[in-house]
Amino acid sequence: MIRKTKWHRLPTELLLEALPALSWSKSEGQKPAAETAALMLYVALNFMVTTSVDESGQFHAVADGTYVALGEATGLSRALIADGLQRLQGLGLIHPEGSNQKRRYRIAWPQEHRFFKLPCQAIVKDGSITAFKAFNLRSKHELHALKLFIYLAAIRNNNLTYSMASYEKIFERTRIPERDIRRAIGLLIGTGLLEGVDREHSHTRNVNEPNKYYLKGCTALVNTAPTSTSAAASNPAASRQVSTSADLF
Repeated sequence: MIRKTKWHRLPTELLLEALPALSWSKSEGQKPAAETAALMLYVALNFMVTTSVDESGQFHAVADGTYVALGEATGLSRALIADGLQRLQGLGLIHPEGSNQKRRYRIAWPQEHRFFKLPCQAIVKDGSITAFKAFNLRSKHELHALKLFIYLAAIRNNNLTYSMASYEKIFERTRIPERDIRRAIGLLIGTGLLEGVDREHSHTRNVNEPNKYYLKGCTALVNTAPTSTSAAASNPAASRQVSTSADLF
């Protein structure tokens, strides 16, 4: 069952290393949809974890993710759940524990314990991740959207409500082709995972700045409350430069 807190922590380095390896192609003998399913399940499992810190200071996160619970959280079939979990194990992101009757999944965490915040409460309703219900797992664009969503969350400065990244950097870190990034942004906005995009332009230097991306629930992720000078940034809908999905095509 999903623990509906404002956000959950996810391991930064391991996940950023895994994103380029996820592509819309057959991997380990599985269908391309298993790649998308893997990321959906990874988010769901991290929303279900029980956490602890041992005597050495090592952080532990373990999820009691039954097929029934994972199906309710993601809308995935049992077959796709099995394929997605196998893919996550192959990537070294999770480690199953226990018997088939009582399976638990340990989330892999490096010793240094660096993490980022992924919004939970803002994108969960009645025990399910609402955006995932709109996915049909029939195209590469949903995989691209999920990779972009996680990447933007991972690079956000903890004192800011937004993430900044150029198309070039997104491609470099995720391997999403630049020609497909606009479509991925549109899907994130359309499914409610992204509130909007602020397209910055520096008039003093006469150059385009990297876009500012506002995740759903972004105001709950910052360490401190926004100041009066950053009020517009904390509310992307208030900015006249913020794009909606209709602006992207």
